[in-house]
Amino acid sequence: MLPNFSIASDPSLIQKHFSVEIKVDYCPNYNAQPTDLLPVVTSNNPEELSLFHWGISPAFTKNKEVSQKLLFAPVEEISAKASQRKNLKRQRCIIPADSFYDWKDVGKKEFVPYRFHLNHNALFSIAGLWDSFEDEDGEKVNTFIMLTMPSNEDILEITDRMPAILNNDLMVEWLNEANAEESILEFLIPFTDERIQSYTIHPKLAKGQLNDVSLWEKVPPANQFGNLTLFG
Repeated sequence: MLPNFSIASDPSLIQKHFSVEIKVDYCPNYNAQPTDLLPVVTSNNPEELSLFHWGISPAFTKNKEVSQKLLFAPVEEISAKASQRKNLKRQRCIIPADSFYDWKDVGKKEFVPYRFHLNHNALFSIAGLWDSFEDEDGEKVNTFIMLTMPSNEDILEITDRMPAILNNDLMVEWLNEANAEESILEFLIPFTDERIQSYTIHPKLAKGQLNDVSLWEKVPPANQFGNLTLFG
């Protein structure tokens, strides 16, 4: 399953690409992790960049691993889950990103990390759903979940799942609250605007505390233990 993604682009590029105002304290993130406060654009506030927690707020984790069910929503399963169907109607969002990561299974319990990106590290939109609740202190907490789908042919040899990346002409329609639940799922199709590029990166990706541009450096294939491998 997809471990994380990046949104490290200059604020001016984000503002232009998504046609939003940036009034929040945006910080570049090369290694976005569950519970992080990350940029989203919501269907009820499509003109501004918001900051929501991925999956759940840190206060609720209590040093436990966040459930994958709070982080990812397979497109194929949304219709069968009442809570996600509800959010699909009125609480859609896009998750700005400039790359995502995954690990290729090369056998013998070995995995090699990859970075996936567009030409010139261009920005793209991942379809998501958002929600809100009150914490123990009565404070409102906003969260989001990332939609995933079967990989397209660009990356299928590396991983069988990928974020539900929206083609650019469908980004605005995904945020349009006038679109009904029945039709909106038709927008979740394989990404075809351009080829998704990939290369192997350093296995330090697994360390969430490492968050800088060095994660984008291309390196020879190495497994999760840092050992070079012939597979890649």
